[in-house]
Order: sequence, then C-alpha cells, then structure tokens
Amino acid sequence: MKRTALREVEVSTRRPRKGVPKPRSELGALLKDWRASRGKSQLALSFDAEVSPRHLAFIESGRTEPSQDMVLRLAEALGLGLRERNALLVAAGYAPQFGESDWDSEEMRELRQAAALILGAHEPHPALALDAASTVLDANAGALAMMGLGRDALGRTNLMDLVFAPGRVRSAIGNWQDIAGYLLGRLKENARLRGPGSEVANVLARVLTYPDARELPARMPGRSAGVLVPLTFVVDGVATQWFTTVTTFGAPLHALAEEVTIEQFYPR
Repeated sequence: MKRTALREVEVSTRRPRKGVPKPRSELGALLKDWRASRGKSQLALSFDAEVSPRHLAFIESGRTEPSQDMVLRLAEALGLGLRERNALLVAAGYAPQFGESDWDSEEMRELRQAAALILGAHEPHPALALDAASTVLDANAGALAMMGLGRDALGRTNLMDLVFAPGRVRSAIGNWQDIAGYLLGRLKENARLRGPGSEVANVLARVLTYPDARELPARMPGRSAGVLVPLTFVVDGVATQWFTTVTTFGAPLHALAEEVTIEQFYPR
C-alpha cells in the first residue's frame, strides 16, 4: 500500500494533458459531497479505492492533483454513473471519457433502433423508453394510448409529471397511492445516486410540489397485495391491472446508454 501511494503522489504532480484545468477545490468539494451522500468516511473510501488515507486527504484538500486513473478509481469506489464520472474528471482538469450526446443524436442511432424493436415486439401491450429523469424518450402505440399522448410529445413529457400532476393519467390510476408511493421511493433513490445537481433531483423537487405527494405513506402495501404491486388503470369505467418489467442495456460506454430503461407492461 505504501509503494502504491508513493507512485500515485509522483504521478499526480504532473499537469493534466487534456481538458481545461479547474480549481483544485472543485474536485475536493465534489469528492466530499459524494462521500457524504454515500455515507463514506475518508478512510472507507481510501480502502475501497486502494489508496492511502493521506493521499486521499491531499486530493480533497487540493494539495495533490490526482492522475486520471486515480479519479476514475475514486469514481468507481463511490459507485458513480458515467455522467457523474465525467463531471469528476472535468473537475480534476481532464476531458470527459464517456459520451453524453442526446437521444436523437447519430451516436445513439443503434440504441434507438434496438429500443424501437423491443417496443414494437411488445405490442399490443404498452412499453416505453425512459431516461434517468423519467423523460419519455420513445413509446409504442399501447403506451401512447395509455398516456393519452401523440408521438410529438416524446422527449418533452415526463412520466413522473403524468403520474403526480392532476390530470388524465393520475385520475385513471385506481391505486394511485400505492403506485405513486413506489415511484416516489424510486425517484428519491435515483436522486441520491445521481446527486443533488442532477436532473433527477430537479424532477424530484418538482414532484414534491404536486398535491398529496409529500403526504404519501413511506410504507409499501401489505402482503395481501401479492408478490408485485400491480397498476390498476381505469378507462371509461373499465379497470385493467398490469405489472411491469424494467430492461437496461448491458456494458454501456455512454452516459445516456447507461441511464435508459425500457418499461414493459403485462396484463395481470
């Protein structure tokens, strides 16, 4: 451990070759914030990242400039997503290592095609693709009909707004407290993982302004509900029940590719 720490100190004295150097305190502040959100002490993080506590303390205080490899090791030990790893690299004065282009970019064409195949194959049952902040990126005809949307609303509509804001979708959810409570818990966990400056955190703050959101019970339904919490959806007086599965893409090297989920609805 001592030899490793010495090598890291030597490497860290070199100026970063890529990116625009940032104030040393920016990286240190980010690391401290992430440690706090993960509930990690300096000692715990140094152990997980296999770096000496002294070296980590120097990085956080700005006395040492870490190598790019060290920044990525710390990000890995903190369990950060690719977008958050990019932010840590930039704060250290390095260029981002992972793509962050948007859904409609050429870079995401292959992933869009794969998502469209999954959504189409799930017809006539609803299926939709979401980003980390629950923006509806794509949806099949069944999901668009359930949400009461046209294709022109894709990329501009947030699923959490549909569920929590007074309107057609919220009114149609027969067990709104159960579903909203589950989604709120999921949103809070995503905001914790992505950080207070993320778009997920912004969506959470907005959701909590909607009627009854802050008063939702913190507990899940009792065991009588079964092994899953079904969605009860009522249209024209006819109630249907659905359960969902969530699919993610494997081995992502792009921030959005890591964040996209595909939710498929199955009749109960």
